[in-house]
Amino acid sequence: MGKTPGFKHLTDPFVSTTPYNLLPRRIKLLYRIIYSELVSDDLTIFKNSSGKWGVLKKEQKWGFTSWYTCIVKPRYHSVGYNKQLEMIEAVEIVNNEWDSTTNIFYYYNTSGKLLRQLEKGTSANIDQHGNIIRKKNGLYGLFDTNFNVLIEPQYEQLRAIDNTYFIASKNQLFGIISVTDQPILEFAYTEIFDKTINNRVIVVKNSAYFSFDMINQTLESLPFDQVLRPTSNTYGAPTRNSLSLFKAISDCTKKEDMEEEDMAKYRGKWGIIEADGSIKIPLEYDYIDFLRNPRFFKVCKGNLVVNDWEDVESDYRLNVSGNAKWGIVDAENNSIVPIEYDWIDEVESTIWVVYKGGQVYYNDDYQENYWTIKGGKLGVYNGKQLITPIEYASIDKNWFRVKDYIFVRKEDHPADYDVYTFDGKKIEANKPNPRDHVYYGG
Repeated sequence: MGKTPGFKHLTDPFVSTTPYNLLPRRIKLLYRIIYSELVSDDLTIFKNSSGKWGVLKKEQKWGFTSWYTCIVKPRYHSVGYNKQLEMIEAVEIVNNEWDSTTNIFYYYNTSGKLLRQLEKGTSANIDQHGNIIRKKNGLYGLFDTNFNVLIEPQYEQLRAIDNTYFIASKNQLFGIISVTDQPILEFAYTEIFDKTINNRVIVVKNSAYFSFDMINQTLESLPFDQVLRPTSNTYGAPTRNSLSLFKAISDCTKKEDMEEEDMAKYRGKWGIIEADGSIKIPLEYDYIDFLRNPRFFKVCKGNLVVNDWEDVESDYRLNVSGNAKWGIVDAENNSIVPIEYDWIDEVESTIWVVYKGGQVYYNDDYQENYWTIKGGKLGVYNGKQLITPIEYASIDKNWFRVKDYIFVRKEDHPADYDVYTFDGKKIEANKPNPRDHVYYGG
């Protein structure tokens, strides 16, 4: 099933939070519906037994009685709904094959009125800013919300910084244009970051980084050797509030033959910068990482050496050696957890597991891919203090998190467990059962 970014589609359950299959039985029978999704208060997208998609609108009639009107007839290969522009997209295909050169895209309002039928082979998608990006013959342009042409398809890439400025590419070089296709920054850059603050973005030319002021159209050199988009070893991180921050490295060296994992690939002094290039966390660490909680960062100091390690099953993995130690700092670079541990895991918003001893290695088993530790002893911090002694062999986690309580176990008695509250109180009597305190019932 074809999809257009920016539209809510039925076949993408990972982004859908709307109810499924809630239509009354009489409506399902009337329209031969086998699948449906409520995408707004009164609009439902559906698929019928012939495999075609349409849209129903709920209407109140005769007091509390409701009825459904079919505002987009079920004759399409796919249907989507964009809440931001309150617009329905429907796609018709030829010979039952998805082909960008022959597909026909239709756009309706929430009353079922046809707003625009695009010419064959032309498609559009609505981005997070409400811009309608047009694509034809592999090139990109821009419509306004009435589907009038603002920018003819002429760019190899086109993505929005906001609803005024766009990053575009020609001949594999990037520049910045306005919504009226006026040049703002020449096409001479190998990379432009699409996050902005104070009307500035970070741009890259000949491996040098600059902060570009889109209003004054001026460039300011930045003192970084490498800027990396936000990534994290922590499950579920970085979160939305961290996506306009970047990792920055000075005195950087790069291991070309190393894995893409940035902790293995780059050496230097690490920090965090804003989207305009201003420094948020000073570049004074030997590694830094984002966490789920955007108010904190995991940091490392010391000789962080990454090399190959042969485990007991004769598999080679990346491992960490040297005298590197880990801690936690807040967004103002205040120390929260001292930089004295051999590894740290975030398991709740302000709950961190700290380790002493053990072997840090990269787990690249099937469906894994993250840094972790084996061996050693662990304890738990709650954002204020160490709340358990560092004497445990394991902590009960579900989806890499803890819920309600901290359940920890010692190596010599793995069936037994100790329980602590998040405030650090140890529960001796009537201990909670770990199975009753997990996420997703797992």
